[in-house]
Amino acid sequence: MARSDAEKIFTRIYARNSWRDAESRSGPGSTIARTDLLRSRLSDMVRELQVRSLLDVPCGDFNWMRLTELPGVDYIGADVVLELVRASALHYGIPGRSFVHLDMLSGALPKMDLILCRDGLVHFSFPDIVGALRAIKESRSTYLLVTTFTACTKNVDVPTGDWRPLNLELSPFCFPPALRLIPDGPRPDGTYPDKTLGLYRIQDLPDRLLHVPVTAGCQRLVRRINRVIGRVSERAQRAFGQNRYRLRK
Repeated sequence: MARSDAEKIFTRIYARNSWRDAESRSGPGSTIARTDLLRSRLSDMVRELQVRSLLDVPCGDFNWMRLTELPGVDYIGADVVLELVRASALHYGIPGRSFVHLDMLSGALPKMDLILCRDGLVHFSFPDIVGALRAIKESRSTYLLVTTFTACTKNVDVPTGDWRPLNLELSPFCFPPALRLIPDGPRPDGTYPDKTLGLYRIQDLPDRLLHVPVTAGCQRLVRRINRVIGRVSERAQRAFGQNRYRLRK
């Protein structure tokens, strides 16, 4: 089967270690230090919700999750990067903990008590977020625990593989208020203290996000217009400067 665009993008990022972290090729957000408090909070939530099955997508290299206590939970780690999946299965696969190669933009997701999508949607374009959310809805799983930035005031589109903060309760996603929030910030430099994992009941998420591609298209059009205006402005300034030079002569 031919690899999808998403698989090519994230496989290239993994192969080049583009996020440049010495501990985890899944990036600095996947280090042990960065997830110190998150791990215990996630364990507490899983226990309180009586979760018995968990899909972690994207699971990355399993660096921090290997230290997360999930007693009695059937864990499935899924990722679009085949090398990551093979390595995790080899080193961490045990009964009740498995790893699968899966593209959440094109493959069906299993029905689970909880889907964990930490640092996943923030790397997707708006249209790809629609595809991922559609797969999550169609899985008929119970809960979604997903990265959201509560202080972000506007969602912008980026190409898949890039990054930006997302507030999923704002347009164009319009999620309902989270059932609860787990703090997942700030970064070591103090930025993004509003990063959280928001818990949502999947059946309560919007059924249709038809305006998301339109919003993405409008934002791309605005960026193109601004680039054109910038180029025209630069040419006008150069022409004005040349005319002033001729007048002086």
